Amino acid sequence: MAYYNREQEITNILKTHERNANRLLQKAQSSRLLEAFNTIWVSIENRELPVPISSNVMTFNADDIKSEIDEWIKDLKECQENAQRKFKSIEDPSPEDQSKCNNISSEVILLTSRYEGLKNTIDQVEQDFNNAVRTHRAPMREALTDISILYNSVNHVKGDFSDYKNVSVYVHGIEDSGDGFNESVRNAAKDGDIILRINRDDDEESREYYIVTLIKGEKVIKKVEGLNKLKDTEQYKEKMGRLHIIYETGKVNEHRQETSDDLAEKLNEMGLINEKTKIDMFGHSYGGRRSMQFAMDYPDHVRSITTIGTPYDTNILGSQANKHRWLADKAAGRDTTNTSDYLDFNEDNRNNDDGKDYSNAYTDMDSEAMSEDIHHLKSANPEVYQKLQKMDITAAAGYRTEDTVSFSPYYTASGKHRISSDDIVSVESQHGDILGDLIDEKPEFEVEGSGITDSGHIHETNDSDFVDLIRDVNKKEAE
Repeated sequence: MAYYNREQEITNILKTHERNANRLLQKAQSSRLLEAFNTIWVSIENRELPVPISSNVMTFNADDIKSEIDEWIKDLKECQENAQRKFKSIEDPSPEDQSKCNNISSEVILLTSRYEGLKNTIDQVEQDFNNAVRTHRAPMREALTDISILYNSVNHVKGDFSDYKNVSVYVHGIEDSGDGFNESVRNAAKDGDIILRINRDDDEESREYYIVTLIKGEKVIKKVEGLNKLKDTEQYKEKMGRLHIIYETGKVNEHRQETSDDLAEKLNEMGLINEKTKIDMFGHSYGGRRSMQFAMDYPDHVRSITTIGTPYDTNILGSQANKHRWLADKAAGRDTTNTSDYLDFNEDNRNNDDGKDYSNAYTDMDSEAMSEDIHHLKSANPEVYQKLQKMDITAAAGYRTEDTVSFSPYYTASGKHRISSDDIVSVESQHGDILGDLIDEKPEFEVEGSGITDSGHIHETNDSDFVDLIRDVNKKEAE
């Protein structure tokens, strides 16, 4: 379809639109965007737009460009309305008059359709750019955090908690919050300790500070309103106790790498990534994967890792939720597309939601056992692997018992029998059997609960035996 086949009114409008398109594309300097425009322009004019692209950016303002195209559509519709009004005003219209009105209407319908298609293509290009940018954002963020850590170390920059030598960080699991650890940490903390809870919408006002003290021989936990008042307390000034950090991820289902990057950034701001401070990690469920990732990324700062109920292997329920998201979301009340900006380089570790690629805890548990990362690390960076070997790593498993009846041709036995699972994660996976000699201790604790909705898995962080383990680890590592 070329200019000479069109009514002059449409031709004039298209000339204006072409000038505007050239201006937009020169400003954007995106070959992908030019490709999208040319696909439409070839269908309209049988030729491409003569726009030189001297660079190739990966971002542009899609809303501004689509707004411009909306104006083009408005121009076409006004032309159509004017043609119809003019035709109706003619007392005795000729066949040529009728033909011109019809031609303009049909061309407007066709061109409007082309422009709407262009807007949809622009949305897709923008989403592709966003996916590409997110793929590269994570390593850039990690690199910037490493530079910040190095800067603080070289320049002896101190944070508010730099003088703490013994620090415990507690990381929750998938579809969870810090509430479970909040209770167990209170039970495990000792006189002189400080408890800091970093909530999901993290800012200084939302952080919660508590001091642990003895009053008449009984442990009392007091809330302190804000960091400035905490600094006036005896516990902060003497720094003889342990700092407990209950860390809540920015997104409930964020990928372990995103958690590691965010946690490193926050701990560095607090002054806890230094040569003297030793961090003891505690993780429940997927929080164990998150803790292990942090230890792999920052092995010089982690002294021990203690997990319970962690799916170190791929997880059946996680895999099913990842593959059948609509069912998991509606039937089980999950939020399987909840994620952060982290996007795994490995496309097998991604999922897609309306054009947006993402990687989160569900995609991770579906696609990759922790042993794969460990094997890669062992080959690429054996020094870090050796540091992991030297860490005290405890992988606790929860199990439960239930009333069962056993039948045989000779006898019937009933009573309580041990179920070698916490209903969610197998004991083998919780023990990290696939990680080989990295795991030093593999205790097992009987936990409450039954079934999927009230599984033993849910109750693991508050189990008295696990609280004792937290207490024992903290004491042992401090000594």
